Amino acid sequence: MTAVDPVVPLGAIDADWLSATLSAAGVLKDATVVGVEHGPCGTGQLADSYRFTLTYEPAGAGPETLVGKFASEDATSREFGKASGYYRSEIRFYEEVASTLSIAIPTPVHAALAENETDFVLLMEDMSPARIVDQLDGCSADEAAAVIEQAAALHAGSWRSAELAKVDWLKGTVGSFTQVTDAFPQLIASFPETYGDLIPTGDLAEAAKLNDHLDAWKRAFSEPRCLWHSDLRGDNLLFDADDGKIPVALLDWQGVGYGQGTIDVAYFLGTSLTTEVRRASERDLLRLYHEALVANGVSDYSAEEAWDDYRVHAIHPLQTGVFGLGAVKRSERGDRMWQNWIDRTAHQTRDLDSFALLAAR
Repeated sequence: MTAVDPVVPLGAIDADWLSATLSAAGVLKDATVVGVEHGPCGTGQLADSYRFTLTYEPAGAGPETLVGKFASEDATSREFGKASGYYRSEIRFYEEVASTLSIAIPTPVHAALAENETDFVLLMEDMSPARIVDQLDGCSADEAAAVIEQAAALHAGSWRSAELAKVDWLKGTVGSFTQVTDAFPQLIASFPETYGDLIPTGDLAEAAKLNDHLDAWKRAFSEPRCLWHSDLRGDNLLFDADDGKIPVALLDWQGVGYGQGTIDVAYFLGTSLTTEVRRASERDLLRLYHEALVANGVSDYSAEEAWDDYRVHAIHPLQTGVFGLGAVKRSERGDRMWQNWIDRTAHQTRDLDSFALLAAR
């Protein structure tokens, strides 16, 4: 079969391209794709995702559906995806790391990045039917427990890995948030003029406390400890995936890096639980997280350390909310999400007295 370009725009993904690509991946043998349709799926703001429905000759020779992911067509999101290295990181994750982890994630069929490190094509198994929990509504404590166990498996499986800590592209997340932190005072100063109608002044004042602790904060998230998903939240999860066979699957690995795992825990609980559910369940969920780390082989990290790290790292989702509002394309749902995000995480840092603990370190 004729070779095809590994990275093409959405409109070029036709039956011939899919036949060649799936054959090269070993998914098709002595068969061809004869029909393909696609439609949008997901709620991501940094990349565009589509579900492809395929027909074959002979019939049933391959997967009925696949999910494809591409660089955003929105100029703002596209530029951030390139500048941050997030597009590159997701492809590298599926090429180099995903198969080594004991967590539930989509199996990649084709992952390729163009030389410009912006355009990419990622084809993955479709884990539907699955249940999606709207991040705006929030996860239940039981749903959160399933996510926390997956986070612990991710962190424990990469704990203190000297090999992963040396991988250049995994350093990008720490580097990106170091730059965000250095620029945070200017962002806070300009925020009211651009987004002042969206965010209460009290929540912005809570985030502005970070400006007094920038160096301490960079030290707090930079220690190389384990893999860090960095966008673990409701919109990036599939519950009861693969028709109920998988309790929860983790999606969207664009921001994966090597750093502090408890940031994932603080980020998820702050953004994806209502304030009331978080307050009622976070102690139990942190206890579960630590128990799962220990069960997966981590022996040099106490429950007290995990709780204190969680308290400090709650600053991260608040900072990300303030920064993220202007980093990706705006939409009606996006504005509601960022309002909800900043409201919840400002309550989280107040409840946990996060900035005082950071200052004391």
